[in-house]
Amino acid sequence: MKKILTSIAMALLLMGCAKQYDDSAIQTRIADLERRVTSLESSVDALRSAIGEGVYVVKVQEYADPDTGKVIGVTVTYSNGDVKYFEITPKVDYAGPVVSIIKNGAGDLVWAVDGVAIKDGNGKDVTVYQTPVFTIDGDGNLLVSIDGSDPVVLGQVQNEGATLVDGIFTDIKVMEDKIVLTLSDNSVVNIPYTPFKLKIETTDFVFEKKGDVIEVPYTVTGATAAVKVEVAGYNPNDFFVEVTADKILVTPLVHNAAAVMSVWAKSEAGLFSIERIEVNHEEARVLNPNADSIVTDFIVESDGGTLVAKVVSNVEIEAVPDDESGWITIVDTKAWNEHTITMSIAAHSGSEARDGCVNLYKKGTNWIVESIYIMQNPVGPKNLSKDGTANSYIVTSAGNYKFKTVKGNSSESVGTVASAELLWETVNTATAPEVNSIIASVSYADDYITFSTPATLKAGNALIAAKDANGVILWSWHIWIPETEVGTVVDEVIFGSQAIMDRNLGALVAAPADAVAPAESFGLFYEWGRKDPFPGHGAVGSDGAAALAGTQMTNVNGTLTIAQSIETPTLYAWNSGDWCDAADANTKLWDKTKTIYDPCPAGYMVPTRDGNTHFWGSTELNALDAADNFVNNGATLFSLSIGTSTAVVFPYAGYIDNDSGAHYKSGKRTAIWSSYSSTAGKAYARDLRHDSSSFKRTELKNSRAASVRCVLEPVSE
Repeated sequence: MKKILTSIAMALLLMGCAKQYDDSAIQTRIADLERRVTSLESSVDALRSAIGEGVYVVKVQEYADPDTGKVIGVTVTYSNGDVKYFEITPKVDYAGPVVSIIKNGAGDLVWAVDGVAIKDGNGKDVTVYQTPVFTIDGDGNLLVSIDGSDPVVLGQVQNEGATLVDGIFTDIKVMEDKIVLTLSDNSVVNIPYTPFKLKIETTDFVFEKKGDVIEVPYTVTGATAAVKVEVAGYNPNDFFVEVTADKILVTPLVHNAAAVMSVWAKSEAGLFSIERIEVNHEEARVLNPNADSIVTDFIVESDGGTLVAKVVSNVEIEAVPDDESGWITIVDTKAWNEHTITMSIAAHSGSEARDGCVNLYKKGTNWIVESIYIMQNPVGPKNLSKDGTANSYIVTSAGNYKFKTVKGNSSESVGTVASAELLWETVNTATAPEVNSIIASVSYADDYITFSTPATLKAGNALIAAKDANGVILWSWHIWIPETEVGTVVDEVIFGSQAIMDRNLGALVAAPADAVAPAESFGLFYEWGRKDPFPGHGAVGSDGAAALAGTQMTNVNGTLTIAQSIETPTLYAWNSGDWCDAADANTKLWDKTKTIYDPCPAGYMVPTRDGNTHFWGSTELNALDAADNFVNNGATLFSLSIGTSTAVVFPYAGYIDNDSGAHYKSGKRTAIWSSYSSTAGKAYARDLRHDSSSFKRTELKNSRAASVRCVLEPVSE
């Protein structure tokens, strides 16, 4: 197109330059102009085409110089009454060939000189899709070259010293269904035409089985000579392709044949147009298998539940369990192309695994497009990580359990595990439980840690570690066995949109609003950014850690790297700043989205500062005190109330002092972490103090060990 525009801008009119004034030359020029205008009006209807929106040419008249009477231009009258003037008399005389665009006898838009179509070397008319380049040689001959071919002599220019000058048209653009000509005064003329184009309305096809014949209708517009349609881009061992006068017949020779085929139309006039079609066999594919197997898509646990399969298919499907899979029920199938198939899996009480199958039929037929294979494990340990992994797991009944050895809420393995070990147990009081009274046994196999509780479940907390062959701790997990069910509370005024737990992380019971809160309601303590807990206070109003059975908590005045904190989950690092070594400091260990170091169970996270309107936000709680939101019951709790119904109770659980490593302020103060790190070594918390009636949000040193009150994770769309 660039070549066409360049040629037109330079050579739309080609004329010779006369040595002296000659009136006959002007008359010849006028005749040339009239011939051009007549040609455009009668052959291509260009000047009668729309100019702008609904405006067209109604009359073209010569214009004479009033003093000499000689014709010096033309006036063009438009349908809206506008009259434009085009000067045609230059300062010198003109003669010579006039280059234009006409319609030939076949209806094609072609290049012309003096109204006669230009021929190429094969005697064919030169269409507007080709690029003529005009020159004048030293002998005064007008030459044309088509797309770089050798120049062809069109004839002698009438006058010596002929030069190329601008003419009435200054620009040309070939559009989808018209040619747009720009006149010297920037007016626009539209010349409608039908382009040479191969059209295939539908380009994606699927087949059920080999031997099915696929019909691909096509048309070719703007053809002026014989046209040939050809197909390429396929393996002849996979497809047999035949082209007829109006369709392409594609026959798959194998069941799983697939190809993106190129289809092109060629005319003897040199025109060319191409399309592509895609042919695939009918198929469906499972997008979210959880089994790393070529024969099984999903593995489900013995306790059954809901299984959701994401399936992409190029045909509409129906999901039907096979005759032997009575334990699988289709609950719902949604969408076309991308399907969501929801299945209900019955519990399995057998000692052997069982296999099932859901067939995906092409809708309304007996043709199976694909099958989903499901294996259900025999009765065994309940998988706590089935619906999400975390650094802590809640257990509410006696039995056997397992969880996957990955880092927090990620899918990253903790490394090569050689063994598992129970580190400690506690019942959150000053009296240590008997060893294995909370967790009876622990083992490791096949990427899972398995543990069991005693037959009679005992409320408490425990820490289980995975170790490598050298006995180095690779990761550790908190097992939380509450005495009462953990609940949540929604209070958007105080806590924002996220529901908050009714107790601190690790608390065995929720603190009551109308009685002294027991030590069992205090929960565990966490340094900011660490995933592993430390024991809380063992008694109300008495500073001292809850007693542990197993590995005891130790402390050091100093810092740890992140790796050291993972390898030594019972070591508390205290100082006047951050527990994390400066070279390893990280302000995103806890964050606005859950991280691998977040200590909360699956589905919960450490609360963000920004997501909570008042409690961890910038507004002071004191302003709400007048509305009777706070109730202080002696020196043991702090509660937020909604009217007469108590919403949340925070016991004054105390904390571990970062300046001494000692348990401190039981029954007098509490600090509740947010996930927001304000500056290096500090993070925001809500600091509640009964002994000084202060409820402020404050920045605490990361090395202080304080309480965590988990909130529900936002549900992703």
